[in-house]
Amino acid sequence: MNYRLLLQSAVFVLEGVLLVLLLSAALHFEVARLVFGIAVAAFCLVVEIFIVVRITRRLWRWGGQLAALIIPESPGTAISASTAAGNRGEA
Repeated sequence: MNYRLLLQSAVFVLEGVLLVLLLSAALHFEVARLVFGIAVAAFCLVVEIFIVVRITRRLWRWGGQLAALIIPESPGTAISASTAAGNRGEA
């Protein structure tokens, strides 16, 4: 018998019961409802910011690909990787 899986299942059930008890307490007390509402709103805000950042990064990448299609880089005007990284060599 896999005792680790049994312990993991028991901890999962215990956590679920504790969350249900916290939710029931939040429904009965006004301060707990306020704190629960603030916690849910904060979680939603973090998720929204994460999604906006992901969408913005993808749009930036697509914009770069579209710009490369419209104006292809010629070999003479491309910036070398060492110059772009700030590696200019020793003077």
